[in-house]
Amino acid sequence: MKPLILLLLGVSSLLAQTEKPVTSATLDESEVRITYGELKRLVAATLPKEAPVAVKPPVQAALLSTAYQIDAKAGTIIAEMQVESFEAAWQAVPLAGAASGAISVEPKDARIVVSEDHLCLITDQTGAQSVKLTFALAKEGQGTTLHLAASPVASLEVKELPEGKVLRLQSGVTSQTLATAGIIALPAIGGEITLTLEDARKASQTPLAGPTDDALISAAAYTTQVVRDGSVLTEGAITVCHDHPVKLVLQLPETVKLLQCHVNADPVRPTLGEANRIEIPLDDPATDGAESEVKLSFTSTLTALQAAEGELDLALPQTPLFAKQIDWNVQLPTGYDLSFTGNIDPITDKTTTPGLHLRKSLCRDQQPQARITYRKRTSN
Repeated sequence: MKPLILLLLGVSSLLAQTEKPVTSATLDESEVRITYGELKRLVAATLPKEAPVAVKPPVQAALLSTAYQIDAKAGTIIAEMQVESFEAAWQAVPLAGAASGAISVEPKDARIVVSEDHLCLITDQTGAQSVKLTFALAKEGQGTTLHLAASPVASLEVKELPEGKVLRLQSGVTSQTLATAGIIALPAIGGEITLTLEDARKASQTPLAGPTDDALISAAAYTTQVVRDGSVLTEGAITVCHDHPVKLVLQLPETVKLLQCHVNADPVRPTLGEANRIEIPLDDPATDGAESEVKLSFTSTLTALQAAEGELDLALPQTPLFAKQIDWNVQLPTGYDLSFTGNIDPITDKTTTPGLHLRKSLCRDQQPQARITYRKRTSN
């Protein structure tokens, strides 16, 4: 405003030196000359100032810390979690995987929902909040699987163990055994861990030198049926030899859908992961080296079979466990001559079952695959 006042004073002084009387008409006809820079500053001084742009936080809400505590006597696992929301809007903060449901929550008015396979805290409040979830601990010999959400600070505390018992923690291929009270760190990226109470004498017999497989597949047998419209049904029986509770991991072919799964004749619901990956829990066997039988069936759809001849691609599940032998019987409608190519071998033993008889031996983390060529059988 100061430059504007000085300008007006200058105009008043100039008008005072003229002989003509100063009127509104003479002012309207007067000329005022200023530099462009001065005009720019005058115009800028009259414009309203822009409000500062609000900077949003890089994340709207997050789980900051998780402290798990095992009470073996009470049979519970308590998780105390610190959550913070940085924006005044509704947020869904993942706390844990939904595969293992909580048996209680504190505070009781906390809004816990299932969203995208996670237990999530729903909140519209900014600032820090504390949430406590309680999970059930499985009885001795049976593993308790927890699906951890990502948390920069994560720990597991064992205050007391029953006499003669140890706690085995399995995270991926890493295994730890706790024989006394203590605190261990958990992976910040989250993931799946399995906790198992075991007899200390049995745990002491586990070899300590060098990594060993927790389980192996002693035998597996699959039968695949293909009908004329291209519908495919595969049924399999897998025998797993293991000393401890384990998970049978199977990578199903992309286009298939799991129908049923049984472990030792009892129906189970496998955990479904990404890219058609399933995990089937196998409980602690009654004796070391015992076997669990897993039966499953799955279906898929191919293009309809041609009347004269054609080809189709088939595949079995892939597993990271070492498999001694995988037998595969492929059956198409009668009236076709069959041949194949792939990473499997033919079974030369005489068999009475129709179809192709194939075998994959001594393999690990390999998917048995076959391209089947069929031709309409001609009568001689």
